[in-house]
Order: sequence, then structure tokens, then C-alpha cells
Amino acid sequence: MLYDIFVINPKSNIAVATLWSKKEYILSNIPENVKKKINIIGTVYTSYGINFVLETLGKNPQIDTLILFGSDLSTSGEDLKKLFGEKKIESLKILFNKEQIEEIINTVKLIDLREDFKNKDFSALIKAIEENYNPKGPVREKIILKIEEKSEMVSWKIPLSGLYIYETSVFRAWLKILDAIMRFGYVKPSEYEELQKEYLNIMVTIGLYGKEYKLEEEFLEFLRKEDFEKHLEEVLLLKKPEGVSYTYGERLFNHRLAGNQIEYLINKLVKVPYTRRAISITWDFEIDKNSKEPPCILLIQGEISGNYYNHTVYIRSNDMYSAWPLNTYAQIKLAEKIVEEINKRANTNLEIGTITIISSSAHIYKHDWENARRVLEKYGRRIFDFIEDPKGNYVIYHNEDKIVIEHRTPDNLSLVEKIETKNFWEAYTWLKNETRYSTYQHAVYIGKELARAFEKLRRGETYIQDEA
Repeated sequence: MLYDIFVINPKSNIAVATLWSKKEYILSNIPENVKKKINIIGTVYTSYGINFVLETLGKNPQIDTLILFGSDLSTSGEDLKKLFGEKKIESLKILFNKEQIEEIINTVKLIDLREDFKNKDFSALIKAIEENYNPKGPVREKIILKIEEKSEMVSWKIPLSGLYIYETSVFRAWLKILDAIMRFGYVKPSEYEELQKEYLNIMVTIGLYGKEYKLEEEFLEFLRKEDFEKHLEEVLLLKKPEGVSYTYGERLFNHRLAGNQIEYLINKLVKVPYTRRAISITWDFEIDKNSKEPPCILLIQGEISGNYYNHTVYIRSNDMYSAWPLNTYAQIKLAEKIVEEINKRANTNLEIGTITIISSSAHIYKHDWENARRVLEKYGRRIFDFIEDPKGNYVIYHNEDKIVIEHRTPDNLSLVEKIETKNFWEAYTWLKNETRYSTYQHAVYIGKELARAFEKLRRGETYIQDEA
């Protein structure tokens, strides 16, 4: 794993966690003589990153003060406060047992200056460093904490690209994603010096068609509600905090070059409901081409068909275990706001039709392979739940000495096409076109029923579809 830290004075007793803010930005606002009183300064983007904080503190027993000063766009700052301030490890993603880290927790004082950072009060950070600088040597024994991310997973032999998942449940879609990547992911390094299992170009469509989406409770057994809320806040936050590379809200609502792109998207759809040009792009070529932290979500497109607003998102790099559920939830909520505004301005009654997320590099980091396995062990059977196919239904029955197959609309009210035949292979060839089905389970089901119908016909028995 790549450690995003600077070591300045190895004898110092002070470490600074800048959370999501660039350590270079924080240091640029501190006088040289004060910088020299810092041992280590670095980012902590996620709660999982706390394990690396503990590992670093274990190796450096001279550090007895940890200062939080930076923008907390996830829950890493709050979790560091829970661990070092309140001495709580429950619900945190800690890889070590309590006995291993107890001495570190009890000998490190936490100073929480996140509110001071919001107010751009660098004097509070300078004062905290000055007042707590006391390089007296080790305050505990050196503790070697080795982060061991267990897995027996192996790589698929070739990289795979292209997987379509249609779902009505975001949680079930997540299960299918995890299953696909854990089975068929190609193992390769990442720019964070951690292995990943990757499946290229996974496209997931959530068919809401007017149904309200509420976050499914099963998610909260593995991911925290505050993480969903934090990411949603970041997507809707109009201005980025100082020292942060970007927020999605800032790029969507206050882009340096394009301005308020969501306003543009809404206005475009209000004026021309059939437009294909209602897009918002987060990329800023001048800034992002050399950035170490470029945006992952690159493009959002809105489209109206009939009475439905359809929302498509392209993500260049997507952590499918920890981030995809948060991304999808936030995009549903953003789509709700877009629909509400279009209806208000155009006096329409649109509803959300589909939310489609295209993840180019769909990956799971090694530290989550075991977590993904646990999710699938508990809920993997849900992958086989029945889902109505928006491409319609196939009704199979006997008509004297022939098999009749009707393709009907999802509500069964309209006939799309039908075939009557005595020949199994004629029926099989008619049905085997994969574009007829949104889900593989629908195709497999039709194959099973077709075989039953022809076998019953051969025996001269009555065939009833779906009969047990």
C-alpha cells in the first residue's frame, strides 16, 4: 500500500493527519521553524486508512500527539476521533485486535482541529504544534503491526471487458458485481501500490420506473450510513473546501470553466426534452491531466423518453466494494433533484426511469477481497431472486400438435410477435438471440420451459407453463 506521507523530523513527537486536504497545501501555510517540529504529516482518506496510521504510530513510539487538521470528506476524521479520543474500536474497520493497539491508543493524544481548518485558522495548527512539541524519545515500546490482507484469490487468465447487469435492487446489483469480479477479475497492481481484481466496463442499470428508492438496510451490515450521507453531501456541495483537489459538487455546480453544469443540463431538457446534449463533465484538463487525485466520475448525461428521466453516469475508475454503492445512491438522489426541478420549470410530471452506471475500471482492492467474500457468503443466494424483464415476457403453450411462443409486453397486454412450430430447433433458434433478454436468468428460464413444453408434446401430455 502506498503511504501518502512526508517525514520531516523523525525525533519529533507530533504527527499531523490532513485527511482529504493535500499535505503540501497545509505545509505551505506553516512557517519553516514550525514545520521542523512535525515528525510525520499525511492524508487519511478513508476509515480503512486508520490501519496505516496505527502501523505508522507503532513503528514510531516517539509520537504521542496526533493533530487532525484538514477537510473531512468521508468519515476518517470522525473515526480517528472515536479511536484516539473516545477509545472506541467497535464498528471501525480495524485489522488488529484490541490488545495489539491498546498501548498506542492510550499513549497518543488526539487534537481535533477540523473546525479550525474550516475557518482557515492555520494559527490554531501552529499553536497546537508549538505547545505540544516535546521530543522526549519513546513513550511506549516499538510495536510492529503488519497489515495482512488474507486472500487465496487468483487472477483470471485474461482481462475481461463488458458485463451488463439489469436490476431493480441496488443491493442485488452490488452482489452480482462482487460475484463477477471475485470470479473473473484480473489481478494487477494499482497506482496505490496495492493489488486489485479488475473487470473492465461493467454497466449496471437500475430500473426504478417511478418507484422511490430507499437505501436498503442490508448495505449497513457492511458499509456505514454516514459514509453514504457524506458522499451524497460531497456530490451536492457547491464549493470545495480549501486544500482539497476537488469535490463532485464543485465540478458539477461550480466548474472553473463550465460553471453550473447541472443547471445547464436541467435547462437543456426543459427547452428540448428530446435532446441528447444534456451532459455535465467533471474533468478539468488543465488541472486533472497531471493530478495525483483526478476525479473518478467523469460524465453525467440526462435523457427524457416518454414520461421518464433517465440518468447515465460514466466512472473511469470505480472501487466496486466501498465506493460503487455510495456512488449509485448519490446519483439516484441527484437524479431526484433534477427531475423535481424539471417538473417545476416545465410543468411536467416526469419520474425517474433508469439509473445507469458505467464503470470502466471496475475493481476491488486486495484489502476488501475477504470482505466481498463475506458479503457473498451471507447474501449470495439473493443473486437468483426473480426480476421482471423490462423487455417483456414469453408465454409458451400447446395448440393442438404445435408449440406456440408469444412475446408480450411487460404488462402482458400487447402481443409483440409469436411463433408456432413443431420443430424444437426452429423455436430454439428463434429464442436464442441474446438481445431478447435483459437478464441471463430470463434466458435460462425460457430454455428450461421450452424443453418441458416439447417433452410434454412428445408424450401427448398437457403442458402448463411454470408448473412445479
